[in-house]
Amino acid sequence: MATILPVACLLTACIQEEPLNAEADILSCNLSSDKDILLVPADTAMPVTSTTENIDIPVRAGADLHARTPRFIITEGATISPASGSRQDFSGGKAVRYVVTSQDGKWNRKYHVSYVSFELTTQYAFEDYELNSTGKYQMISEVVDGRTMLNWWGTGNPGYCLANSLATPTEYPTAIVPGGRSGNCLQLVTRSAGVFGKMAGMPIAPGNLFLGTFDVASALRAPLQATHFGIPFRQTPKTVKGYYKFKSGEQMTDGEGNEISGKDNFNIYAMLYENTDENGNQVVLDGTNSNDSPYLVLYGKIEGQGEADEWTPFSFDMKAVNGKELDPEKLASFGYNFSIVFSSSLKGDIFTGAVGSTLMIDDVEVECR
Repeated sequence: MATILPVACLLTACIQEEPLNAEADILSCNLSSDKDILLVPADTAMPVTSTTENIDIPVRAGADLHARTPRFIITEGATISPASGSRQDFSGGKAVRYVVTSQDGKWNRKYHVSYVSFELTTQYAFEDYELNSTGKYQMISEVVDGRTMLNWWGTGNPGYCLANSLATPTEYPTAIVPGGRSGNCLQLVTRSAGVFGKMAGMPIAPGNLFLGTFDVASALRAPLQATHFGIPFRQTPKTVKGYYKFKSGEQMTDGEGNEISGKDNFNIYAMLYENTDENGNQVVLDGTNSNDSPYLVLYGKIEGQGEADEWTPFSFDMKAVNGKELDPEKLASFGYNFSIVFSSSLKGDIFTGAVGSTLMIDDVEVECR
């Protein structure tokens, strides 16, 4: 007993001496209670980067903002005021100030949270990005009216992080890099997913970018269902155009990683689809049904393109599918979702392609009626 007591006291002393957490950050916003007004309804988990002080939550035009209840994930042991989940008035474009205080009580950070009515833009220069909260990969962003929008573009970068967490941000399949037609541009590269990816039946990780969100929780279990395409849109897309460079990787492989003959190509397509079904339930297309869903109304894709060392223009028209016509009332009330999808490997959705295939994209524009 005499020997146990000193040890117990020593352990107690060690526990008491452990410093309290000095971090005071909002890590993400939980917007489940706002799903009905979000510009991207599927994106209820909104990441917050470490450098952000102004948090802009994009919502549909005309949304009632008088009593919203956003919830926040904050650093361990910290507190937030007003309380997470408390009812606040965000109407009239006003920002609510939240203060996060560290566990040790010595530090605090002030955030200004706003609900902002944004509509999807139709021109994309691919100039801007933010690093995710761990600094491992880029989240492609758009700057609209001086505000940074992080949740328009989805990528497979979070999934690739599971296979190669040691990669630098520009070594991920999707990145913004210098060398655009002016300024930066989008770079998509088909990467090897390594031993981990091959064991999971995903030997390659094509670079991809799409309007929508990526569900990392489904990345290993059902990778095609992880890509949630589309953002509510109330214009009629007519033509998608832009500029590209492309170089195929040297060796094609199939979905099991076996070498096959042939040469890789890239893929660009776009869609407009009904975002609710006949019963009013939400519809979100993904990698399993984006080409043949009965909810598709307009569809278009790039044709006949190949390798190009210089910036080369591309253009394709959106065409009616499924014998459907646009409903003007549904269009005006954001009843359709729109997405553009870019991939560095034509058959990347079935993990067939060539490691090293590189697609560069810049100055994309969606012409609307």
